[in-house]
Amino acid sequence: MTFRPQGLLVAILTIFLCNTVLFAQIDEAKQAIEDGDFVRAVSILSESLASRPSADAYLYLGIAYGNMKEFQKAEDTLKEGSNRFSDDVRFHNELAGLYLAMKEIDKAKDELRQALTVDSANNYASDLLASIDISEGGIETALRYWNKSDQPVVDQILHNSFRTFGSWLVKDAIAFRSSRVLEYDQWKTTEARLFQTDNFVNVGLEVEPTRIPDRYNAIVRTTSKTNLISDAFWNLFKGTPYATSYLDVWNIGNSGLNWNSFYRWDHDRHRFDTKLYIPIPFPGILHMSVSEVWRSERWDMTKSIRTEFVDEGRRVAYRSNGMLLSLKHIPHYRFEIEGGLEYVNRYAQGDLPQLATNNLNLGQLLLGSSIRIANGVYKNRLNLIGFASRQSILGNFDFTGGTAELNNRLTISTEDQVYLDWSLKGGTIRGIGGVLPMEQYFVLGLDRHPPNLLRGHTVADHGRYGEGPAGTDFVLGNLDIEHRIVTIPMFNTFNLPYLVIKAEAFLDTAKSWDRTRIFKNTELLVDTGAGLRFETPTSSFNVLYGRNLRDGNSIVFGFVERRLW
Repeated sequence: MTFRPQGLLVAILTIFLCNTVLFAQIDEAKQAIEDGDFVRAVSILSESLASRPSADAYLYLGIAYGNMKEFQKAEDTLKEGSNRFSDDVRFHNELAGLYLAMKEIDKAKDELRQALTVDSANNYASDLLASIDISEGGIETALRYWNKSDQPVVDQILHNSFRTFGSWLVKDAIAFRSSRVLEYDQWKTTEARLFQTDNFVNVGLEVEPTRIPDRYNAIVRTTSKTNLISDAFWNLFKGTPYATSYLDVWNIGNSGLNWNSFYRWDHDRHRFDTKLYIPIPFPGILHMSVSEVWRSERWDMTKSIRTEFVDEGRRVAYRSNGMLLSLKHIPHYRFEIEGGLEYVNRYAQGDLPQLATNNLNLGQLLLGSSIRIANGVYKNRLNLIGFASRQSILGNFDFTGGTAELNNRLTISTEDQVYLDWSLKGGTIRGIGGVLPMEQYFVLGLDRHPPNLLRGHTVADHGRYGEGPAGTDFVLGNLDIEHRIVTIPMFNTFNLPYLVIKAEAFLDTAKSWDRTRIFKNTELLVDTGAGLRFETPTSSFNVLYGRNLRDGNSIVFGFVERRLW
């Protein structure tokens, strides 16, 4: 075979001329798009695809169709280009923009995830995906995508778009810093600290780009609780069905101090609670509270104590006035620690000396911690509380006890907000000399703020305590499935930013024992039922129908609990 260099030269020149013509066509089409002459751009690019298909030709033809609102043609063109040039991440980016224009958010997010699969360092895709998630309230998902590419690097930290902080609480609670990557754990810690102050109706985060490449401003959004007359009237009357009135004063003098109180005017369960919350300027804020509780109650323990004690120990009058000093710190949202000292002047009148129906006073130390290990689709929390009383330190009793609780949540559907929750809890208390204060026994059942949820039982009957299963030891299991029905914006009316209404079905199992042999040991208790949850960012009001399968009794009840998730 004879080698002809002039033939090779002709081939090279032909390829060069074709590419030059192609590049000229693409440049001409891009200029037409910039000039808004999309029909001309489509004509040029269609001719280019017919003669020599290229990634740029598919890409800009899809862009031209998109600008002409020919969304179906744009989608088909970009998808065909993506199939032919699977390593070109630009097609996924443009398809995401197209779907956003069509208001098909889920498809846009899918394309952006595909873009990050092709190129994990694609900042355009991670930025846009994070922006979509934040706009939908998905801060966790947004920051996790951003963090994969070491973004967002914080330029300035703003409070409600201002450079100066409107509250020192916000400044001290922030767990992230300028010139560093903002990570989800840091934001979650900031959020937990701010909600713990109870000064804010809602807390949120926005991230906005700056003029500096790859730098972002982190905007902490807070809505402060108000002390309007309408709020005061709402507090006085919202607990009326449960013979309770509330009075709260938030953020006294912009100091961060709160004063909260409630009075229960139920004839047999008079109670007045008042608490002063005092935030202490300490790294991450040290949350201190001083509480006073006054009680005047009548107990009827006919159903809960052993038969041999019914005649002499059925009815007890109980009065007390106690104070509690507690401290709590949140170094990380996955770990919280708290402790306290409580002293109670008490007076109980009855015929059961084993229940300390006398005027002996109570002093005890409390220590608790909360640990979150998993925080993805599956979340969990381990909560440990210990308490001890010693005559040598304070009061007239000697006992030791504690509880351990493991809470779990599995997200079944993020889009529909369907969750499966289950928890296991157990507790024990031991007294030296066999005498324990009656109010220290563990009680299972529903109350205004029930510590041990057994939702087919109540702790009181006709206004008198003593109804619920009680003892020195217990185990308790709760299983719930929740489904969001609707989110109602409240626009901070009555200090509520919104209400999330959820339907739930539940199954509870429990068993209690009493080593002092005063209260009955129960058989395995099984309760089931369904209800509605009305959730705010920090708490939940629950209305439910519960049935005790052991006895066949049913109840309709409402109670308040603090949200875990």
